[in-house]
Amino acid sequence: MTRLRRAAGVAWVTADSAAYVARIPSGPIVVLTGPAAVIWDELTIDGDAATLTERVSERMSDVPPDADATVKHVVERLQAEGLLDRLGP
Repeated sequence: MTRLRRAAGVAWVTADSAAYVARIPSGPIVVLTGPAAVIWDELTIDGDAATLTERVSERMSDVPPDADATVKHVVERLQAEGLLDRLGP
């Protein structure tokens, strides 16, 4: 099973339906809104990659037909920015 987790040294706060995420102490601050904020929130609850799209879709009022691709893109972006680690295959 592939799991996702916040990278070491990452801090975040949520406010007004957004997540403000940064590597501490150097930053920069990344502002996540919309589906990206929901994805980040779901990853703080449960890092199971296999069910991430389903869990995010349950929380969204308007789920796009390409939800899987959107979730994959956000996860890849978070990994590329050093904010998220992938554990497992």
